[in-house]
Amino acid sequence: MKVRLVFEDWQRKGRSIYATEEGLRLSMGDFHSGSTFDATIEVDEEQAAELHRALSTGACPVFWVSAS
Repeated sequence: MKVRLVFEDWQRKGRSIYATEEGLRLSMGDFHSGSTFDATIEVDEEQAAELHRALSTGACPVFWVSAS
């Protein structure tokens, strides 16, 4: 399933660092609030239907990328 990821905020330990010097510096690059990226997630038919139903109601899941 192809999706667009929207970058919302820089956070650390679940808290925004946007208003810090580091957060402001990071937000000057390509990763700032509202930046969008093309992406693909792999889901089965049932998961895709569930996600489409949620999106059609205006619900927005939050995604993030984390190094393992």
